[in-house]
Amino acid sequence: MREYSYDELQEMQEKALERVRNMQMYSREAVNNTNREQEARPVASSPPATSSQPQKRNGGRIKMPLNLPEDRDLTYPTFKTYFEPETQKAKQQTAQKDKANLLDTVLQEPDEAMLFSLLLLLKAEGADEALLMALLYIMS
Repeated sequence: MREYSYDELQEMQEKALERVRNMQMYSREAVNNTNREQEARPVASSPPATSSQPQKRNGGRIKMPLNLPEDRDLTYPTFKTYFEPETQKAKQQTAQKDKANLLDTVLQEPDEAMLFSLLLLLKAEGADEALLMALLYIMS
């Protein structure tokens, strides 16, 4: 199974939120159109049904209520503003764990710990890169 990065997850969730907003907009338009049609029709008294089966209205569609509340002030925060602090915190924790795991792995073996410290010391003194690569090869 593929692992997704934070940026990919963030992009997918933003796209999902946009699809939700579009669906809500389309449903509001459909309700408003149906309500306008119902208000425009004159109310006529219908004769009572004589058959035992109920009559279908509007071609089998259910009438929408006329008194739906309007959500004009309803706004959704973007994914970035809502989850950005948590994302940054998770990235920092992951970076700290990676550093700690690398150091723990190197320091588990005493031979590797000695070679690693020698490698750092030689790098600080400006040793030849071929020597440093040879030490890395020995460590692996």
